[in-house]
Amino acid sequence: MNSFTRFPLFALLLVTPTLLGSAACTQSKCEEVSLCTAPRDAGMPPADAVFDSGLYADLGSDAGADVDAGTEVDAGTASDGGSILPDYDAGDPFGDAGTLGTPGWVPLDVRVDGTMCTPLVACGGDEVGTWDVTGGCVDFPVPAALGRCPGATITATGRARGRVAFDGTVARRTAQSEVSAEVFIPSLCAGFAGGCPAIQALIAMSLPDPVCVATAAGDCRCAARTTNVIDDGDAYTTMSNQIVSTTSGKRWDYCVTAGQMRYRDVSTTGSVEPGIIELGLR
Repeated sequence: MNSFTRFPLFALLLVTPTLLGSAACTQSKCEEVSLCTAPRDAGMPPADAVFDSGLYADLGSDAGADVDAGTEVDAGTASDGGSILPDYDAGDPFGDAGTLGTPGWVPLDVRVDGTMCTPLVACGGDEVGTWDVTGGCVDFPVPAALGRCPGATITATGRARGRVAFDGTVARRTAQSEVSAEVFIPSLCAGFAGGCPAIQALIAMSLPDPVCVATAAGDCRCAARTTNVIDDGDAYTTMSNQIVSTTSGKRWDYCVTAGQMRYRDVSTTGSVEPGIIELGLR
């Protein structure tokens, strides 16, 4: 997993940070979709509608395996080469995942080298069914100035898990995503910039709550993490190869081919979920 904007995974799905606008969502989210079917007015979901979601992603060191999101992550220490980020509890938004079980964590492609994710070409398709997150791509906003220092390195990993269910009128989405970035700045550049506190302030302009520590040699080790949880449902319709929330008006380009779906938030108002999300039909 290599990327992210300040997510509200898995987008991630992750895919920042809600799929179709209503309900809870923290940070950004990523996803894409496209439909070539005729528009249809889905109307509003019944007030007592219930959906057994049982989904979304945990991003751990082994992104391909299921992870217990309720356990804390060992952040390590500045001296042992582990992460310098504080411990955190990822939580579990899936609850009773039903017969399908909780979706497993999958890696995200996180771009920090200036290259962009492969564009999504919206083509529409039949969206009805239950879909699990299988991957995604996110552009991670690391300040470009950090990479201009000789010897500086920037790496990022990401993961997500999630499930989206479309029934033709209502969409239900549950997901989690996480992207972590590590930055190393040699002592010469660190001193010129004003030390690790100044570098931390620079990173904070693009990423939430970064942490920077100085090594014995005067180098700076910095890290930042973005997390996102999606747990929402909304009535929707499809038109012009887009899924459109009938409540908020948010839009997602999408494309369905051979049991795979890709989608991206292309809304022109409100917060936009970052990245492109890939889903597989259950």
